[in-house]
Amino acid sequence: MGYRLRMTIAFSLLVLAGMIVLTVLVLTSSYHEFKADRMMSVARMTDCLSGNLYWDITADAPARVQESLERFSLGVPAPQPPLVVAIDRTGGFYAATDGGRRLAAGDPGVERLMALAHALDRKALPPQGALTIEQATGFVTAASIARDRQTLGLVLVDYPLSALQEHFLALFRAALGYGLLLLVILLLVGWALGKRLMRPISALRECMRRVGQGDLSVDCGTVNSRDEIGELARGFDEMLNGLREKRFLEQEMRQSERLAAVGQVSAGLAHEINNPLGGMLNALDTFRLHSEQPEMDRKTLDLLERGLRQIQTTVQALLVQARADAHPLTVRDLEDVRTLIQAEVHKKRLQLSWHCEVGEDALALPSSAVRQILINLLLNAIQAAPQQGRVALRCVAQRAHLWLRVEDDGPGVAEADQRKLFEPFFSQTGGHGLGLWVTYQTARQLGGSIEVMALAPGTAMEVHLPFSRRSSTNRTSENDR
Repeated sequence: MGYRLRMTIAFSLLVLAGMIVLTVLVLTSSYHEFKADRMMSVARMTDCLSGNLYWDITADAPARVQESLERFSLGVPAPQPPLVVAIDRTGGFYAATDGGRRLAAGDPGVERLMALAHALDRKALPPQGALTIEQATGFVTAASIARDRQTLGLVLVDYPLSALQEHFLALFRAALGYGLLLLVILLLVGWALGKRLMRPISALRECMRRVGQGDLSVDCGTVNSRDEIGELARGFDEMLNGLREKRFLEQEMRQSERLAAVGQVSAGLAHEINNPLGGMLNALDTFRLHSEQPEMDRKTLDLLERGLRQIQTTVQALLVQARADAHPLTVRDLEDVRTLIQAEVHKKRLQLSWHCEVGEDALALPSSAVRQILINLLLNAIQAAPQQGRVALRCVAQRAHLWLRVEDDGPGVAEADQRKLFEPFFSQTGGHGLGLWVTYQTARQLGGSIEVMALAPGTAMEVHLPFSRRSSTNRTSENDR
């Protein structure tokens, strides 16, 4: 139910309640005024009747008494003629009528009025005028038939309550009709006023709905009123301007972050490609020194080819799309890694401990991915180790996986930083922070895991790389043979 409809219904209910209360008050007041006026009117008419009856009774004319009672009963304004009874001075029945019908002494209504007359204190009757007694069924007016202190009897008029009720119902029907007409008019006025009052609120609601859907270009307009709705509209305009400014700043920040990320990735890509390029340059320097040896030609070309393939694998790993389509890993691939890092080892005069127990058979692992992991871990260990420090590698080909462990005796990694070590762009050595991230992603792509362990001093990195199912099955069959 909309606010406009609820406001109209509330306004209508309030008007209806007010009309009901006002109608009840007016009808109640009118009823009591009408009743008092009718009682006063009947009392005056009864007093006049008693005067006429005095002369009729004095003349000893019962017929004229009966005629006077009938004219009086028919002349009183009421839906049905009231009951009129005349009693003589001894309290006996004299005459009675309820309009055009003559009543006898045994009539129930006559008996009731005569019982009331007998119980009535005659001294309470005024010498002039009438006494009115209210009852549940109406009211009874009594007047003495007296003149010059000579009392000849008593006349009683029983006015029924139905006459008052008919008048009250007529007033109620009139009030109800006018009230319903007024209610319809007020409903129409309330609906029109509600529509006018709800126009700015409806506009704000539509504007808020569009803003909630992300459309900040909407023009909500301005409500110039100084009431609560105007304050709400101005506050919403200020909020909308703030959201527009915030979105603009967010777009600027995202653009800056994209540019910074592109720069960082570019720098990291150059860093990762530089590693195999350094090994290739070392191989070329060695070739120049020993170019007269035919075996050195073959080995140098082989190293150059492997280095170029390593650059290709590095680019794929940086895109987190490395594929395991290289040839199976052999001990010669591990020796190539050792050759590629020798220049960095000699620069810092490090002690390199190298123990690989992999045998002569090819392992069910892509050589380029494993070489990338080893190069990144060993270069990271070389950077962490101090001058003339120690770097160690141990690799063991077990039944279902290859186990690698790289150690250094550097300052180690804080426990709080161990969780961030494999996040992109996080570095403790001033690098670009992509080497260990690439290592972690490559190990995950191969279905393996990598763990960091604290030494005293230094750090150890352990890698578990499972063999592929098909290759490992073939390898197991060959070993069984």
